[in-house]
Amino acid sequence: MKINTHPFLLLLLAFIVFANLGCKKSTLIGNDLLPNADDLNGIYTDTLILHSKTVTEFPLKTSTNSNFLLGTINDPIFGKSSASIYTQVQIGGLVDLGNPDSLFVDSLVLNMEYDGHYGKFDGSQTIKVFQVTQNMYKDSAYYSDKNFSFFQNEVGQKLNFIPDFTSSLYIAGDTIAPSMRIRLSDHLGQDLLNQSKGSNFASNTAFQDYFKGLLISTDTFQNGKGVMYFKMLSSVSASKLTVYYHKPDASALKFDFIIGTDCSVFNHYTHNFISTEIENVIQSTSISDSIVYVQSMSGAKTRITIPNLKNLGNILVNKAELEITVPTWKIDPDSVYTCPLRMLCLLADSAGKNAIIPDQISTHLSYGGFKETAYINGQKVYKYKFSITEHIQDLVSSSVSDYGLFLITYPSTEIADRIILAGGNRNDDFRMKINLIYTKLP
Repeated sequence: MKINTHPFLLLLLAFIVFANLGCKKSTLIGNDLLPNADDLNGIYTDTLILHSKTVTEFPLKTSTNSNFLLGTINDPIFGKSSASIYTQVQIGGLVDLGNPDSLFVDSLVLNMEYDGHYGKFDGSQTIKVFQVTQNMYKDSAYYSDKNFSFFQNEVGQKLNFIPDFTSSLYIAGDTIAPSMRIRLSDHLGQDLLNQSKGSNFASNTAFQDYFKGLLISTDTFQNGKGVMYFKMLSSVSASKLTVYYHKPDASALKFDFIIGTDCSVFNHYTHNFISTEIENVIQSTSISDSIVYVQSMSGAKTRITIPNLKNLGNILVNKAELEITVPTWKIDPDSVYTCPLRMLCLLADSAGKNAIIPDQISTHLSYGGFKETAYINGQKVYKYKFSITEHIQDLVSSSVSDYGLFLITYPSTEIADRIILAGGNRNDDFRMKINLIYTKLP
């Protein structure tokens, strides 16, 4: 049967389809949130009740880091935090340095290339290196609470150390990027030379079974104020273990054991909150706090819940933005503990662990989370804003379970920063809030 369609009806149908697409686009836009009554007859509110609590973070995977942390921070608010590094070194295949009986060690040096830092280094720290006695595997996932056994006597140390992050080094005719260098035991260096042409130097697998790796740790009894970042696992990194040696007929020889892609490297983090401000809020039994805390290195995070969201009824969420503020009096005046350049807002799962929020991976939204400078009543503050439109729509539609949201620093496993925020339990302009535009549905 042939159907005749009047041109006017086709035009009307096209208009309806275009209008619906336009409405959908308006729903998903994550730009600046302003009260706008013309946006689908939208209703604006920023008065939703938010419960905000500081909680400790779970151990996080650090074996996939792109840089690695070392050092101790003794923070008057967050307590003492420290970062240590477990690492293997590698060979490319059979190593033939000559007859072991004619190889003599000059020195063994661990070189670690800097990749940034956090905090302040006006005081010294002590770094110690130990030889690991337990196998590590590059394809295994290691978390920030993982430990391996090691010989208790250190094979090297750097006492009263203050790093230089800017000056290149000139070693035996080579120019090396700014690095921390630690001389290790000559006995260990000679033991490595003695493996030349032997089974322990036949392959990388055999070598790493013989020389299982190093633990590079910080002395947690010192009151350091900074954490160093190191570039490792890169083909262009200067991070390596070098044995300098000579033979009866040759001097000034060296061999590099690279820290590369065939190595397992991961961070171990510890935190001591005892008798600190953050310990008090973590142990508090209040439903919601006026000040909340976030710390990287698997330290602490903020949990946010929205208890009365369902009271809005059947709605279409046009725009939703979480806005958090670092109040003026919580900005470090000495610029030692600087606020992170970026944060993440994630979902909490049923076990209290971090999960991806749909807005973070949506192609329609500008997710946000970057530090912005703002002024409230003439006072400088920092703000972070996150688009959470899709998540709020999922909640009001009851399509997901509500376990809350988490605020963490980014990238939480690879930086040493922290931040103090105004919570939801406030009545001032610093209050944590959700800017929401929605449309009532029948």
